[in-house]
Amino acid sequence: MKIAIFTLILAAAVSAPHQLPTCFASTHVQAGKDSSHQPDIERAIRGFLIALYSGDAAEYQKWILPEPGSNDLLSSRQPTETELLDLRKEAESTRLQQVAPFVFEGSELTIISGNRHPIGTKTTFMTGFRGTVVAIPMINTETGWKVDVRFWVAMKKQADGATFKQTDPEVVAKAFLYYLLARQPQKLKQLSAIEINAEEYTKANNLPGGDLDQILSLCIEMPVVRAREGESFKMPSGEIVKAAKDTDTIVLIGMLGTCEVAFQVKKVGDQWKVIPQKYFEMLRRAGAI
Repeated sequence: MKIAIFTLILAAAVSAPHQLPTCFASTHVQAGKDSSHQPDIERAIRGFLIALYSGDAAEYQKWILPEPGSNDLLSSRQPTETELLDLRKEAESTRLQQVAPFVFEGSELTIISGNRHPIGTKTTFMTGFRGTVVAIPMINTETGWKVDVRFWVAMKKQADGATFKQTDPEVVAKAFLYYLLARQPQKLKQLSAIEINAEEYTKANNLPGGDLDQILSLCIEMPVVRAREGESFKMPSGEIVKAAKDTDTIVLIGMLGTCEVAFQVKKVGDQWKVIPQKYFEMLRRAGAI
């Protein structure tokens, strides 16, 4: 298996302080077949890129879903008129590739009623921009398609040295996936919210050493965020879970390359633990590994 190595830009890498770590992503993710809304999506992505790299905060906020800390991603350098013209030309001509299907309430959309995507439909695009590869999650809203920058914000916090506790649910979720992919069933078992035969969760993993090392590096860098209240995701088991507010079970979302990975993390006693799922099989089906 060959894994393409991409730089997943999760901040405006115009100046050194905004540069973030590299990630690995697979090119084998199948895109959605429907293209009826792609002109609207592409217009939003191009507007977003121009505003992001030019540092235009007001314009930038028009193209994104509201997110605390989102302005921290903006370039702090004001471009000259010539630089802004070049930026606009590049953004308008860059090739955009859909790398995830259209998904609504956790399920892939196969039929679009009235040629319109429901509010809340999601997908992900990728483009080469300014010498890097940029993964751009998108959500359809009442006011049009918007860029979902929450993964970018989380990745920037990691890059800036934010402190995380080993007991934080986001860290526990990431550790669970890491131990599953690393074929460490005993450590995996310790993070499970229920008793499991942990070897059943690792035995399908037949990745050779070099590929496994790349995937584990991607897992370490994976940003993990809390799902928004009411947001739905399909788990590897096929179950659809919906994020609720103020419960002892929370839904977390990681972005592994261009693939969203959903976790249910449950409070067991005074510790957060993961409701186990067979993530390797899910990632293999998605073409992410």
